[in-house]
Amino acid sequence: ESGNAATLRRMFPHKPKGTDMTHHTSRRPLALAAALLLASTVAAASPGGPGGPKGGPGMGGPGAPGAMVEQVIEGLRDKLALDSAQRAMFDSAHAQTIAARDRMHASRTDIRSKVQAELAKPEPDLAAVSAILETAEEQGRSLRHQARDQWLKVYASLRADQKAIVRDELKARMARMDSMQERMKERRAERHS
Repeated sequence: ESGNAATLRRMFPHKPKGTDMTHHTSRRPLALAAALLLASTVAAASPGGPGGPKGGPGMGGPGAPGAMVEQVIEGLRDKLALDSAQRAMFDSAHAQTIAARDRMHASRTDIRSKVQAELAKPEPDLAAVSAILETAEEQGRSLRHQARDQWLKVYASLRADQKAIVRDELKARMARMDSMQERMKERRAERHS
């Protein structure tokens, strides 16, 4: 089962009476297009991107592009031996990350109801659905960037030895990701041989 199907089931858990699309062949392509658009954009606009909000420390899960730096810094709090000024910056960045994630969670309910209202129409306006989802994606990106900028300030405040710890962890994560990607390529190659 694809992630998109699971996302759609979570967003649209039941079919209200009269929305069985199996008997409306002319609406099936429209519904499919709307569902694919919704699933792909909501996944990108959701907290942490496709990885989801619980994918790891910070706002990005494993699939959130650009979130690795925040995750690494947040995960290394104890190893970094932060001084009081650094700890205050760290706590501020962490609080902003949580607040941004919570705001994105709250907006998801609003987005869902707007999209559902549009898709409930006999001929939904997919341009309106797209605009709703793009606006949500832009807002989510803005919130993620604000939180990221706070984490970059934390990094800028670190001493050289602390930055080396962050660098080494980033290198280790990159190596693990490269290794995982290589294993996935090998498995795909085995399946297609």
